[in-house]
Amino acid sequence: MNSRKNVSIVISVICLILFSFPTFISAHAYIVKSSPLDNEMLKQSPRKVSIQFDETIQPVNNSIQVYDAEGKRVDQKDGRINAKNSTILECGLTPNLPNGTYRIQWKVISNDGHPVQGVMPFQIGSGNKNKDGSTVRQVTKGYTPHLDLIIIRWIQYFSNACYVGVLFFYLFVLPIELVDNVFVKNTLSKLIKFAFLFLLLSIFFSLPLMATVELSTSWGNVLNIQTLKDMITNTTFGKAWIIQVDGLFFLSILTYLISVKQFNKPFFVWTSFILAIGLLLTKALTSHAASLTNPLLNVGMDFFHLLSASIWLGSLIVLAALIPLSRKLDTKKIYIEMIRRFSKWGIIIIFVLTITGVFGSFLYIPNLQSLVYTDYGRILSGKIILLVIMIIFASRNFIKGKRNSEKGLSTSLWGELGTGMIVLILSVILTNLPTAMASPGPVNVTKTVENGNRVTLHITPNIIGENTYEVSLKNRNGQSMKGIDQVTLTFTSLEMNMGEDTITLSKVKDGIYKAKGLDFNMASRWKVHVHILAKDLETMDTEIQCIVGSQ
Repeated sequence: MNSRKNVSIVISVICLILFSFPTFISAHAYIVKSSPLDNEMLKQSPRKVSIQFDETIQPVNNSIQVYDAEGKRVDQKDGRINAKNSTILECGLTPNLPNGTYRIQWKVISNDGHPVQGVMPFQIGSGNKNKDGSTVRQVTKGYTPHLDLIIIRWIQYFSNACYVGVLFFYLFVLPIELVDNVFVKNTLSKLIKFAFLFLLLSIFFSLPLMATVELSTSWGNVLNIQTLKDMITNTTFGKAWIIQVDGLFFLSILTYLISVKQFNKPFFVWTSFILAIGLLLTKALTSHAASLTNPLLNVGMDFFHLLSASIWLGSLIVLAALIPLSRKLDTKKIYIEMIRRFSKWGIIIIFVLTITGVFGSFLYIPNLQSLVYTDYGRILSGKIILLVIMIIFASRNFIKGKRNSEKGLSTSLWGELGTGMIVLILSVILTNLPTAMASPGPVNVTKTVENGNRVTLHITPNIIGENTYEVSLKNRNGQSMKGIDQVTLTFTSLEMNMGEDTITLSKVKDGIYKAKGLDFNMASRWKVHVHILAKDLETMDTEIQCIVGSQ
């Protein structure tokens, strides 16, 4: 009765987590810097426009075009990726453009194969309206994960985890007493064959799937030789796909030999294990981590996170498939021993998952509020909660193993496995969302300065382009401060030397000062110096650091 109650609670928690997330609409590559800036007012016509993204963009299926307020194209139709920096998309402009409003329409394929497109307005002179009187605003639109992508990627993750887990279990966990057990051999052979079959199908279909994503079209339009050939030869994903297919070819031979020889040839088992791990590595090479500034470290941490999760989930599949052993008198104790042996590995796995997970969080989550404010943060929070539930199940199984108790063991194993399968779904969604660095949300920071006075800086929406800055001043009694002559903000980029930019805020009422400005000209880490000058010439100063997003 208690087991059923526990399972019901877990299912309820999982459903609550999954259904509490909003629609996932965003992009991977995001704008770090642009010239002109979003809605920037220029005194004279620029020679070219450029947009810099946070990661390398692919050399195919990209475009950048510039239109005036009447819809006439005014660029030189030479849109290109910068020869010296493959994160920059640029094009030349018609010389001496007249005053007015212009819009940059752009589209790129990010390093992970997802299309991103948008519109960025700028002005020459004082014009700020289109011909129809409307105001142009920046828009960024990315790929929305569809059901076909979630299913195919989940099958690939799950089957790869199953394959790696089965071989790991055989090599490191299976007691010697069960190595020649007919039931065990038949079960492992079936699992390895089914895992390979589904891995083969998922990788095969992943190529046309990515073609539909990059070209923003249907399956019917990509199932032709020329389109698939272009994907293979011209995209990062295509090159990784070829490596995966090569690996599958050798893995197919080894899988057949393992099944025929009933796991009796260690060389075949070890070689298959290494190849299957290599396929996991190809996933890490096309993830968020591969586009960061230190790819060796970042890809390595991402790979070990994926490998640890695969071993955990795959081993659980084996334990679940071998549950009948726990119901036989002659194998019951050996099965309990397997639980104990895997639990020891489980401690190492959880340690690696924790270290690599925390490392990834520092890379992709700028602050704690991003865990609630952004889609990426919410999904990551859900994944963490489910991993905690898995650890609770694993702890229960470990305790039962130490007590040589089989009561409720199968329920706990299935609960742990089921939760792990949901975690894989969230992992698939995470790899198809932008990190929280793209949209960290508004800044709202309070600092205590001299005499217990409090300075609160609020920046919204906290993106490159126009922002609203508000400074709130309160004394140590919580009352709005009076007698303030001037409040200024000085902005300094912490990523590169671009000098300083200072603005003066206008008084709204006692203790509240506001201004709007284009002071953040790139998505990165910034330092904001707040300077308050009182009418009696006393001063207060404080500094606040923030991460500026692009959307």
